[in-house]
Amino acid sequence: MNKILYLLMLSIVLFSCEPKVTPKKTNSVSFSTVKDKCGNSYNAIRIGSQTWMVDNLKTVRYSDNVFDKNHQLVSDSLRTLFPLDSSILYRSPVNKDGVSYYPDTLAYYWRYQGGASQRDFGRLYTGYVVETRNVCPQGWHVPTESDWEKLMTFLGGYEIAGGKLKSMDSTMWEIPNVGATNSTNFTGVGGGYKTEFASFIDQLKFGMYWSATEDPDHNDCAFGYVLFAGSIKTYKVSKSKKAALSIRCVSNK
Repeated sequence: MNKILYLLMLSIVLFSCEPKVTPKKTNSVSFSTVKDKCGNSYNAIRIGSQTWMVDNLKTVRYSDNVFDKNHQLVSDSLRTLFPLDSSILYRSPVNKDGVSYYPDTLAYYWRYQGGASQRDFGRLYTGYVVETRNVCPQGWHVPTESDWEKLMTFLGGYEIAGGKLKSMDSTMWEIPNVGATNSTNFTGVGGGYKTEFASFIDQLKFGMYWSATEDPDHNDCAFGYVLFAGSIKTYKVSKSKKAALSIRCVSNK
């Protein structure tokens, strides 16, 4: 009798216990990191066959070394112009004996006017920064038209790529941020831009990124790629090199 009672009680305990639930495994995002010459650290993510920065560039120094005709190392610092200096937008190279030299450093960058955090939105750089020297960390470069096209193709084309590239952070885009999923972890932000007429506009509305490819029809312009809060699309535009846009670097590998 005692044996039967014991077996009965044991069966009640065994069958009344809830089964163990194995937590679902979530795919963790694997970021790498890279530092620029100023020591700023950036996250980076693999998207298809490319590795892109997840943060907008904010360096104030070039990463490469350039020597003048006297074999002296040229300064690697980018020259800052204040937004009020609207009459001084860029400095042209001096040509001597068939060689181009840049008096002062041909480079212009700004923090977004109105108090936007450079930590969040990075800096805005003119197209002359891009074409002069390598502003990205060593082993990285400003993406060419070909780099951007490869990204667009991997994401299914311009018509839908924007949603996959935009951050879902409501503090980085105006609402509604249409179709934003950030499924690539590219984390594009609405940094706005500075026009060639020195006006700072469209923060939170547009994220505008340089390519390193000059517009073949207008040598004073280069191609840029645009994310828009109001659309899932990505747009390709030709922008004056006097304008200042954000930069996302891509790995050479």
